[in-house]
Formats: sequence, structure tokens, C-alpha cells
Amino acid sequence: MLRPMPAAGRGKIFGTTLDDLAALGYVEGEYLLEGEAGRYAAADALTPDGKWTLAPGERRPFATRLFVRRPKDPGKFNGTILVEWLNVSLGFDVSFLDGAGLYDGFAYVGVTSQFGGVFGEGDKPQGLKNWDADRYAALVHPGDDWSYDIFTQAARALRANAARGHPLHGYRVSKLIGAGISQSGSRILSYANGVQPLARVYDALMPMLCAGAAAPFEGGAAPGAAAAGARPLFTQVRADLGIPAMQMNTEFEAPFFRPNRQSDTPSYRSWEVAGASHGPAELLKIIHGKEDRDGVGSRWHAFDAASHVSWQPTSDAAIHHVHRWLAGGPPPPAQAPIAFDADGKTIARDGHGNALGGVRLPELEVPIASYKGQGTKHFLAGETHPFAPDELKRLYPDHKSYVDRVAAAAQAALTAGVILPVRAEAYVEQARAADIPPTH
Repeated sequence: MLRPMPAAGRGKIFGTTLDDLAALGYVEGEYLLEGEAGRYAAADALTPDGKWTLAPGERRPFATRLFVRRPKDPGKFNGTILVEWLNVSLGFDVSFLDGAGLYDGFAYVGVTSQFGGVFGEGDKPQGLKNWDADRYAALVHPGDDWSYDIFTQAARALRANAARGHPLHGYRVSKLIGAGISQSGSRILSYANGVQPLARVYDALMPMLCAGAAAPFEGGAAPGAAAAGARPLFTQVRADLGIPAMQMNTEFEAPFFRPNRQSDTPSYRSWEVAGASHGPAELLKIIHGKEDRDGVGSRWHAFDAASHVSWQPTSDAAIHHVHRWLAGGPPPPAQAPIAFDADGKTIARDGHGNALGGVRLPELEVPIASYKGQGTKHFLAGETHPFAPDELKRLYPDHKSYVDRVAAAAQAALTAGVILPVRAEAYVEQARAADIPPTH
């Protein structure tokens, strides 16, 4: 049962979007979810094929929060809820998958699944109870071993929308997509291989930017404690999952993910975004904006050095494809993986230093810089190395030729299905505003 979060303390939702929801025709609320969650233990070896068997274990009480973003008009709801496992790598909840594409009729739900989101970690914790002890006084978390069942119970609560007061009462809920990024993507991968066969509550799962590295089922209360005692467990998505699954990785993860690649099937897709880093500049600016508003802080502010190739517009497109897939449409279009040299370890690059293969965005097809998915100074942020003015003038003799080439590349990406129309339009607008070739 979901009930509204008490209007106490600051009276604000931690970590919510920076977007103007009213202008977009959306509303948002924060809700308390409480009950008993169970933990899981591996009944046999956790093999690389992902065909895992888990045994349910000890149950403990929990109370967590989730925030629900939905079209104000139920008639504009497309029937699909994107349920994101909020990421706690920075020591507090961070959402990554609530991009512009979700305002096309989706409902979005961010779930505080892990201990770190509630209690934070380290000497100066920044969890929900630290940020607003009054608003989040009721929250209780038994530890990350119970996080998987908490994510299951969130899905069940979202489907049980018959009662008045439920955030989706009056909305025709059809499909739930469970998704996560990075550390949360690893949790979704483990969920797919071990928990989904038991719980069967999600209609599709999207483990993203996790390089095929799964999270543990047993390992301690806080995410830091769990990670300290566990080695990465690389795995594929189990072939007999029974529901659609889609992975997405960037150039950052590609060298780690390459040994774990699996072929596309009627129920599985994988995309790799060339040029993009784990934490590209556009994303880092959004995170920093939320941190400034909420008064929390992290060290992830490498805006200038970071790759300027963003993966979020492509994850938006991927979510749209999965939505249509669940409605009986075709799977997301197949995309070539990022190319590697003969050694199998080094990413193959063109004369500009940009990766070959993978999802091809206009930044790589009409380059004004070289982009690296992994950074020397800021490893997760990647790098951008702008071309010298003379090189830009050589590549693009006049402004019109540059804009025309960007427009063609944006249309090609749109046709390939790796961006949405709004992003294609933005590429052209940005090209028109750019001083390329340089006029001084």
C-alpha cells in the first residue's frame, strides 16, 4: 500500500527533477512504501550464463520512499511505467533515466531501493534521513541484501492502483519496465537473472551502463560495505528470462563489456554508444544542478574535461522502443557494437581519434572534437579534445555545409532509431548557433 509522504520538514522531495513539470503537463508526488522484504541466497553457482537459482531467506520490515511522476491527464498516459532503481554511488539517491523522452506519456517512478539512499554512508552521510529527518522519519531499511525484494514490492504496489489515493488511481497501467544505471544497472542485471524468474512482476528489464557486471545478493548493509568485500561478477542476461531485456553501454564500459557480449535474439537487444562516457558533461551538469538545489555535494563536476557525447537521449529512444516492443511491436533496431583492434582490448578509432562502430550520433559523424569514453584525469567522465580552428575550417568550409551535415547526421540517427525527434531538432538548432567554422 502506498500512502503520501508526510508533509513535514522541508516539504520537498529530495532528488526530484529540475524540469518544469506543470509546463510539461505532468504532476509528481512522493509516497511511502512499507512492509516486509525478504533476502535471497544463491542456491548454486552464479554462472556467467546468468541461469541462476536463488533461495528466499530471512524477512525483515522496511519502509522506503518512491516518487511518482505521471501525466496530469490520465488520458495521456501511454500505459507504461518506467521504474528506476535509484543510484546511490554518490552517497545519496540519483535518478538518471527521467529524461525528456519520458514526457511522451510515460509514468516515471524512482525507487529508493538501497540502504545508502536512506542512511547515506561515510563520515558525512547524505541519505534521506540526514537531509530531512522529519519528512523521512518513518523510513527503515534492513540492508542491501533486502533491496531486490523492495524493488519487487514497489512494482506490486504500483500495479495495485484500484484504491482512491493511489498515485495511479484512474490510470490504465499496462506494463512496467525495471531499469537502472551503473551500480543500479548491476542490481537490475542480478535481478533479471535471479529474482525475476521468482517474482515475475516486471514486463521488461533494462540493465544499463554496468558492463555486464552483476551485483551480489549477500554482502552487507551499506553499498560501500557490500562492494568492499565482493569481486565483480560478470554475466550475460539469462537466455530463458521470458521477458524482453535490453542492455545499453557506452564507450567507457565497452572494454569491460566486450567479453560479456551476447547476440541479439527475439527477446534481447544490446546497444553501445560510441564517444559517450559513463558520466558525460550534459549529465554532470544536471547532477550538479540537483546538488546545488538540494544542498548536497559530490566530486563529480568535471564538466569541461568530460565527453560531450551524451547517452541519455539514446536511453530515451531505447525506452520508447521497449515500450513499443511490449505492445507487440518489433524489438529495438539492431546496432553494431563498438569496434576493437585485433588485440581485442583496444577500441578501434578513425583518423580523428573517435571510436568506430557502435551507436553513431552526430558528434562522431560530423566531428568538431575527438571524444574518449575513459578519461585520464576523470576516468568516468571521459574526455573531449576540440579540434583546432584550422582543422575545423578544413573540414567545414562554410557554416551552411556544417549545418547541413549535422542535419543529415541527425536524420540518420533518427532513422536508425537511436534518438527521438526532439533530439534531432536540438542537434540542428545547436549547429545553427555554433561558430563553425570559426569566424575569428
